[in-house]
Amino acid sequence: MNEGIADAETIDTVVKYSLGRRWNLVGPVASADLGGLDTFYNVSTYLLKDMDNGTEPSPLLEAKVQAGDLGAKTGRGFYEWTGETGQAVIRQRDENLIRQLVEDAREEA
Repeated sequence: MNEGIADAETIDTVVKYSLGRRWNLVGPVASADLGGLDTFYNVSTYLLKDMDNGTEPSPLLEAKVQAGDLGAKTGRGFYEWTGETGQAVIRQRDENLIRQLVEDAREEA
């Protein structure tokens, strides 16, 4: 986002439908083992150089906080959380989390 390559929605969509799906099932370390540590190593030799390695908070994040746009708690952050659309996202997240926790409990029983 800092470089203007992608907006918040695009970043969330990419992670949600790629890494997020796998990490939700087995976690990042098991995912690396399953994908092959050599593959993860080779990708990291070039990909990590292009990723942000800053040691300070993101300027975009700082600007949001300074503006009082703190996310769902204030109704605005990188997304708009007011109105039916924002509330629907929160409701769907909560329902999916509860469903997954119930499924996890059943599997452990």
